[in-house]
Amino acid sequence: MSPKQQLDQSAQLFTFRATVPSIETEDHDPDHDSLSSDAGQRTPPESDSETPDERNYAPNGSVVSFETASNLGISDTLRALSLSSGQSLSINADFFDATSERPDNSGRHTSVRDPLPGHNQPDLDEDQGDQISTGSSAEDDSNISSLDDVPQELPPSAPIFDSDLQGILGDVKEHLSSIISDMGQCPLITDQGSDLSKQYEQVRMASQLDCPETRTVGFIGDSGVGKSRLINSLLNLDGLARSSAEGSACTSVVTEFRDIDPHHPSWTIEVLYMDSEEVKELLEELLQSFRMFYTDTFREVTNMKEQELIRERSTRAWATLHSMFRGQPDLTHEFLADQTDAADSRILERLQKWTQPSSRQRPGGPALQHKAVLGSFNRCQSHLDRLTMDPQDEGETAIWPFIKLIRVYLPSPILRTGLVLADLPGFRDLNFARVRATDRYLKHSCNEVFVVTTISRCITDQSIDEIKSRCNKGQPIRIVCTRSEDVIANEMARQYSDLAPEINRLQRGVRHAQSRLTEALTTTVFYAQQLQHNKALMLSLLRRDQFLIRNRNQRVEACLRKHGEEIRIFCISNELYSRHRGGNMTHDDDYLQLSCIRELRHYCQLVPAEAQFRFIAAFLEHRAPAVLRSVKQWTLTGCDNVTAERAKTLRQVLLDIKRAFCEALIPQNAGFRAFPKRLKERFEDEILDVAYKRASEWRKSALQTSMAWQSWHHSTYAAFCRNYGTHSTRNAGSHCWNTELLEGTKADLEESWSSLEDWILTQKRLLNDAVRAAFQKNLECLEDNIMLAPIALKNLIDNMDDREACITNSVEQLLNSLMKALSLVKGDALHGHASSYMAGLMRPVYNKCNNDTGQGVDARRKCYMRDHLTNTTIFLHLIEAINTDCRSLFRETFSELKQVIHQEMENIYSDLHNVMAEEGEITEATRFPVVASRLRDKVDVAESTLQQACEIVGRLRNTPSLS
Repeated sequence: MSPKQQLDQSAQLFTFRATVPSIETEDHDPDHDSLSSDAGQRTPPESDSETPDERNYAPNGSVVSFETASNLGISDTLRALSLSSGQSLSINADFFDATSERPDNSGRHTSVRDPLPGHNQPDLDEDQGDQISTGSSAEDDSNISSLDDVPQELPPSAPIFDSDLQGILGDVKEHLSSIISDMGQCPLITDQGSDLSKQYEQVRMASQLDCPETRTVGFIGDSGVGKSRLINSLLNLDGLARSSAEGSACTSVVTEFRDIDPHHPSWTIEVLYMDSEEVKELLEELLQSFRMFYTDTFREVTNMKEQELIRERSTRAWATLHSMFRGQPDLTHEFLADQTDAADSRILERLQKWTQPSSRQRPGGPALQHKAVLGSFNRCQSHLDRLTMDPQDEGETAIWPFIKLIRVYLPSPILRTGLVLADLPGFRDLNFARVRATDRYLKHSCNEVFVVTTISRCITDQSIDEIKSRCNKGQPIRIVCTRSEDVIANEMARQYSDLAPEINRLQRGVRHAQSRLTEALTTTVFYAQQLQHNKALMLSLLRRDQFLIRNRNQRVEACLRKHGEEIRIFCISNELYSRHRGGNMTHDDDYLQLSCIRELRHYCQLVPAEAQFRFIAAFLEHRAPAVLRSVKQWTLTGCDNVTAERAKTLRQVLLDIKRAFCEALIPQNAGFRAFPKRLKERFEDEILDVAYKRASEWRKSALQTSMAWQSWHHSTYAAFCRNYGTHSTRNAGSHCWNTELLEGTKADLEESWSSLEDWILTQKRLLNDAVRAAFQKNLECLEDNIMLAPIALKNLIDNMDDREACITNSVEQLLNSLMKALSLVKGDALHGHASSYMAGLMRPVYNKCNNDTGQGVDARRKCYMRDHLTNTTIFLHLIEAINTDCRSLFRETFSELKQVIHQEMENIYSDLHNVMAEEGEITEATRFPVVASRLRDKVDVAESTLQQACEIVGRLRNTPSLS
């Protein structure tokens, strides 16, 4: 099948959450500007760059504008070529602005709570908190382009994107929908106690089943590197994720871009606000950052680089406080810098009072969760602007400082297979409270991390190593270098002598083509010749641009290999993609390929692809067949000619089987019911008992560790306090105090934690063995008695394997999730990163040290540290935090496990009940023979389709991805 045929077929497939048609089905396409590509002249990209003042202060508002790029160096005469009506000349925008497109109109938890981070975060999908809904209108969607306005693009090569799989999946869903339709015509559906109504609910849930598997890709980088614009390019939208150059403060807030679902229609925004404790911590950090520049602390600092850092933090803190309290005339530098006794606590108390009115004025009011269904791109964009930017009215309070997380739900094709794009703020632009929140999101929520930097400084960009050090061990790291189009031919020729001859040759070719076109335009040659010369120039420019960009990309990638051979690198151009995605200019597809946005988009789509395929495969191989056979079981009720004596025996057999399932999976002493208790006991034995016994030794070890810091020079000690224990100096070297304080804890708990993890792995195997044993025992019983009701029992026997697989797959998934979550708790407990438990427990003493100034401050700081480690119950708090989070995880897992077992047992009991009617009763299928016959026929057809589906899944499972 040709790519074109595959593309046409994919557009016709049934929509399922895993279905991914052509990638660029929606577009927000502004007017194109001229693209500069001339030799020796830098292409000025529309970047996310910002001045220092723009970084420090959030402006009152912004208007998105697109600067006209400089021309190729050809005289204005060349660009003055006029065409008569009907002679539209499609050439590169180096000469003309592309015609503006008038688009068509259309309508897991993340916990960032501090100081002791937990793992349970309320899910906004439950529609809690404030919610508003706004209808859509034609004019509000004027920024979304139609399908025909963008180039089509085949999906990546992976099993989940296979057109045969997507086609057969659509067929299966259609069969289920058809069965639901027939069931709905039977009056039994309204009787909740009827067997058919139970079957109806099973089929309905299967037909509407959305794949729950999501994978989050986090994009993180310093302000101005083009991160937000990159996300816009991947989404194929302009202006949704605000760039810092546009005055947005959204880089302080984690913003997720998610696919729509039944609870979140197109252009829905959810907001998670900070609670009162989180706001208090934020105010403490802002106040301390501001005051540090105005106290003796700043005068203690001798390092010029750190002085500048303190100055920048103070400026940013003032900008944030000003945004939070714009209507407060008492908010002045003098008020915040007050040095009188107990000024810190007085100022903080005043600031907390000022925050109270803002919670009532923001969208959603005082509720910590807010949901807005906007219905259109423009309204979604406006609402997002309101959340992430300072309002134009100076008396109105900004909302963004109080926001913890934003989720945007939109119908972008790249998101349809469970991909979540997360726009993360760079660590250098944040106060410590925001650093902790972002650090936690990075570790707990991101499946892959993309460090975004500019190609001009990527080789020396220190943020790459910093972000890499913050990621979990084994967490995939990628590097994205933006502005690959920003290359100067003459400079590149001087820098790389081996490339100079070819660059010079290509330059001469461009100049020659320019000269020929100039001559043609200034003489009376035929239009066709002018067009031919123009095409020659466009081709010369393309070849030169390809050579420059690709060679520079290759050399940059080679240099970046120092960060690890396993790190994948993408050199991309938002500029080229933005200008050429409309398909209106010469060589658009070549420039789109050169931008590498498609390559990056394909890679991102592959991140959730494997998990999505596993889910779809399980659905087609087990879930859907089990549901269909249950429907068939209902149609077969009473179809066997069973004598009274056989009926009595059969009822007893079915009752024994039901009892056997119940005894194996439901009682308190059964494997599943006993597992929660055994896990809690194991956790107490392996972790809690050891921790409580060793807590005093941990304190002694931590105190002994801290004594080594006591001899440090006062300026070095103060520098580590200012950086919350994680810092590096020439004399002291690189240290993370929080991690060093945990050396005793790590030595005692690391092995115990590994033992707990091994035990859970063993239990996963034992639980699934118990399920298999129960099914095998009952299957043998059914086979021994199949002659009692051959037709009905054969169908029941055939369904046992799929029912078993449904349970074991669910158990596998739940316990894998538990293992992953426990691993994150372990990391937070045994290490000292910014979002760790220890970092939260040590924050008060760091703040106390930082707030003290004056004569003798060095001795006092060291005394504060010694007292904090000696007199406080810091390690008991650590144990309590571990216990709280782990027990919360256990409860969540047990609840889901109980629900899975209950639901599957209900399905099995229903199948057993439908083997034959109760004594003296007429079966439902007998009462409604037409419905039963029709359903039986449709199930047979659907099962034939499922057989084909399983063959396709088997083929794809054995075919490696080509990407």
